[in-house]
Amino acid sequence: MTATGADRTLALLEAQVGRTLAEVETPVAVIDLDRLEANLTELQAYADAHRLALWPHAKTHKSPEIGRRQLDLGAAGLTVAKTGEAQVFQEAGVTRLLVHYPPFGDAKWERLADLAAAGVELTVAVDSVEPAEGLARAFDRRGVSAELLVELDVGLHRTGQTTVAGAVEVAERLDRLPALAVAGISSYPGHCRRGDPDVAAKLRAVDGLLRETRDALDRAGLRCDRISGGSTPTRHLTHTTCVNELRAGTYALLDRNEADDERCALWIEATVVSNAVHGQVVVDGGSKTFTSDPYPDGGHGSVIGAPAAWFARVNEEHGYIDVSSLDEAPRLGDHLQIVPNHACGCINLHDGALAVRNGVVDHVIRIAGRGLVR
Repeated sequence: MTATGADRTLALLEAQVGRTLAEVETPVAVIDLDRLEANLTELQAYADAHRLALWPHAKTHKSPEIGRRQLDLGAAGLTVAKTGEAQVFQEAGVTRLLVHYPPFGDAKWERLADLAAAGVELTVAVDSVEPAEGLARAFDRRGVSAELLVELDVGLHRTGQTTVAGAVEVAERLDRLPALAVAGISSYPGHCRRGDPDVAAKLRAVDGLLRETRDALDRAGLRCDRISGGSTPTRHLTHTTCVNELRAGTYALLDRNEADDERCALWIEATVVSNAVHGQVVVDGGSKTFTSDPYPDGGHGSVIGAPAAWFARVNEEHGYIDVSSLDEAPRLGDHLQIVPNHACGCINLHDGALAVRNGVVDHVIRIAGRGLVR
């Protein structure tokens, strides 16, 4: 049988174990184990101190190893976006999963029913009745059950009911379905970004809508003991709201959008492969390595230790870095460590990452959920 690209990649990564970062083959995703552990323990301690149930969004790392560590530290369960991700974590032994994405189609409903039949305590977030009706048919036929959260649009304008009345109407209809139980509401304050001076005010508005909806569901005789929400940018303000289940995801790795370089557990180790253009070097990774996800002020990543270097643009396999402001430009063959703009999009491009401690590769972290968009 011909080896797949994933097989070849993982074999190459395993060959790096025991090497220093200066010796590894690039481009390659690197996860610093000490920074990862610090990020995970810090947010779990915050959640514990404020009696919040932490449901980390595993779309950030898509890794059973990291997901299991989050659970070992005290997370209540894991959040995923897609059914395929849920299957990966179920196979890794995770028994409590929140699918925060409206599943549509017989194939997805049946696969989710398979997970429930395998013993997973499943929650699904929806913003309309039709996906839940399909789930109800599949679950009822199999004799399994799940809980539902009604999603609210709190400002991102992506998914979610936009009014309290709309959320109550959906919840009342969901409450009549077999095999499914409405347990509460959910939201994602994705419009609240790091560095926004209005974050606190925006989050107060989010909280007001959540509280109003909770109270309306209570008056309608509907259950609303689970209020799921939060994000990495707002994670440390969660206790000021009525949210009791925190779904932050990016906090595990962090990225250029969410933290300074010294806190980011993820970076790309890249090699300078060209310096032919004056004032510029090209590294061996582009959009297929970093993603092309944006940053508010532009650029495609942060070069660790060289803030004056400007990662100006990417092609598929080339990264263009303006080094004209550096006193000494990197030379051909030099390694650069570059924090991506967005950890979640970046990690989804890699079948595995080098787990590093003190600059030496300890083992390979497998990104088993990579590419599972169905």
